[in-house]
Amino acid sequence: MLNQIRSSIPQMNRGPEGLGLKPIFHSVRDIALILDKTAQAGYGYLKAGTVMAVNASTAGNTGKLVPYVPISTSVVLGADSAIGVAPMVQNGASGHFYVSLDDAYKFGEGDDVYFDNDSDEGPVDMGTITDIDVTTSTLFADITCTAYTATNATVAKKAYAYVKTHASDPYTVAKYILDKDVDTGYGAEALGALTSVVVSNAILYKNNLINLTAAAITSLGVEDGRFFILK
Repeated sequence: MLNQIRSSIPQMNRGPEGLGLKPIFHSVRDIALILDKTAQAGYGYLKAGTVMAVNASTAGNTGKLVPYVPISTSVVLGADSAIGVAPMVQNGASGHFYVSLDDAYKFGEGDDVYFDNDSDEGPVDMGTITDIDVTTSTLFADITCTAYTATNATVAKKAYAYVKTHASDPYTVAKYILDKDVDTGYGAEALGALTSVVVSNAILYKNNLINLTAAAITSLGVEDGRFFILK
């Protein structure tokens, strides 16, 4: 994919030189168990090999795929580990949390959400989203939720919110691996994506997978040297 410089002037933009797309399959793809799924809107461009989770909310976007969020000590804002979260851009208030206008479209009314921070003071249940206000402020979105009581969700502590994908602490669990690149959209025009995922019976290149943490390995299969065996 070419890098695009958005200026109205003749130009030629080169992407980085390399060996092309990294393969994820060591075994034959045709023998793997593949499922068609729908990815939730707002998470941008997701690469093949991204570990995915399933929205476990009781309403909202239930059943849609979202990027897997590692346990809190593994999330680094701005890195691959944070592709499934929305960083706080203003300190939380009782019943409200605040993210960028674009990140607000990662959530929907009815989604169950949690927050954590880099001080590992979570996960904290924020309850269910009842309203997403992207019109009052030009700087941030105001998301109303049913349970959050405004402690430690601060910008200074690099707090972030994420969709619930598991019934118990840390309320996030790996479920599938994307087997192709997809664009879920970002911001107000995000619509989600139809995609396919690898479920089992595959040997994958471990180093080409995104967010394959120790917890994800335990959930999905076993590692063997440079390979990951999806059982």
